[in-house]
Amino acid sequence: KYVDEDSYIVWSGIADILGGLDTVLSDDPAMSKNFKSLAKKIVMGLYEKVGWEAKPTDGHLGVLIRGMMIGLLSNFCYDDEAVAAEAARRFALFQQNHADMTSLPSDMRSSVFKIYLKNGSAKEYEDVKAYFGQATDNAERKHVLASLGHTPNPKLKRATLDWAISGEIKLQDFFYPMGAVRSSSLEGRHIAWEFLQDSFKAVQAMIGNASPSLMDAVIVSCAGGFCTEEKADEIAEFFKVNPVPRSSRKIEQTLENMRANAKFLALLQSSDLAKDEFWNSL
Repeated sequence: KYVDEDSYIVWSGIADILGGLDTVLSDDPAMSKNFKSLAKKIVMGLYEKVGWEAKPTDGHLGVLIRGMMIGLLSNFCYDDEAVAAEAARRFALFQQNHADMTSLPSDMRSSVFKIYLKNGSAKEYEDVKAYFGQATDNAERKHVLASLGHTPNPKLKRATLDWAISGEIKLQDFFYPMGAVRSSSLEGRHIAWEFLQDSFKAVQAMIGNASPSLMDAVIVSCAGGFCTEEKADEIAEFFKVNPVPRSSRKIEQTLENMRANAKFLALLQSSDLAKDEFWNSL
């Protein structure tokens, strides 16, 4: 059973399944709530086995599973009191000394930032954002870009998106905050899509004649992840009115994935997964 499992290979598969189901079920609030409750129980079991601290017996796969586990905590267990407190403690130590690789190793930095943000408000948001200006290299700045959108505050989510096109972030990285907002929640997904519609001309102007992969990344980061036919139709219509020829294949792929996920969600909604009794029996 998974409760006794501590193999990185096995948990890598479990993590992929949890992540995929989380995306699809997020378009159904009732099922999503039940799923997240189950996912939390599953991940907390691994947390109790692996813990935060590195062990002499870890080995390469031990290091990998701990980093993955903390990533899962940031998605499903951030509201656990002990998890939130430990993330806040480690972030505070990191603030005092950015070279402290014991308290906050680089492989868990983005995840701890997310947990800290999800349990906070404007102060925590500014704490994390401040590190962008303090970091000494681009890899470190990406930890901020990949996490800042996970603030629970809708206004700060939108502020993150506006910051992305402010010119303060390198063009090659400006889509990361968009993806963070979009992947943060169903609400974040809608905020990111609304932002792209509002700011599409500004985004096009910023990208100019740069690689089409940048616009592809923006499209996925702001318009991806929805799981309804209605939203797929809406996005298709937007790009019909606002064509992006160099990104046409990426738009098609995004819409294909969306429609496939919509069919999968409809299948789940017609199954026992739509019933509270099913989840209560697990």
